[in-house]
Amino acid sequence: MDKTQMIEGRVATETDDGVMPVFFARPDGVDGCPAIILYMDVFGPRKELYDFCRRFAANGYLALLPSLFYRRERESYPPSNGQGETVDPGAFAAGRETSVEMVLSDTKRLIDEAKRGAFGVSVRGFGSIGYCMGGRHALAAVAAFPDDVHAGLSLHGGQLVKDEGFSPHILIAGLKRPFHFAFAENDRTCPPDHQALLEREALKAGPHVTYRHYAAGHGWSFPARWSYDAKVAEENWQMALDMFAAHIPR
Repeated sequence: MDKTQMIEGRVATETDDGVMPVFFARPDGVDGCPAIILYMDVFGPRKELYDFCRRFAANGYLALLPSLFYRRERESYPPSNGQGETVDPGAFAAGRETSVEMVLSDTKRLIDEAKRGAFGVSVRGFGSIGYCMGGRHALAAVAAFPDDVHAGLSLHGGQLVKDEGFSPHILIAGLKRPFHFAFAENDRTCPPDHQALLEREALKAGPHVTYRHYAAGHGWSFPARWSYDAKVAEENWQMALDMFAAHIPR
């Protein structure tokens, strides 16, 4: 499906804390379709994430990318695409201070708006996918809203295990819907001991929670990133499409 057969734009979604911009892309000429919520990495909304939305739309989905840093002065930061590049400290602070609880509140409002037709199409169910920082939010969405969010994936997700405060890994035991963890190697945001804990929780949860390790670096999904791995990225694209096709009502 080429771009002339899609509709895309931005919708301002009212939340408990203000107005959250949401980029969307969807197929043109359909009355209803499944929806995918894409949870951004710590650098925020930008073209490569919009392109991910467009690819989902080309496969028949309403793709929704909420701008999760709308509570802050800045909603995006320059990506560190070169190996060893310094990351803007503001990006780390934004990711750290945008809690799972905040994003769940935003997600509930986004789901309600989509079900009311705010994006120009009726919605027949949702999936979630999160990149880096977004992995924990994709997990939380499936855990919190199983009647609406039917499957999800965390791709090189970070900060899934925390020593202080709320730790997202505790959500795994209660998952009622399929979820998949795709782990990166040498990942400081999800080191081997965290991955081992997530594996144990996945095994206890049951066969609907799966995981896989890849010999690819954190951020392999992003074509401009030094760690981009085309083979692994494409494999995970197909996994996501297969999972969503199998589990989200159409």
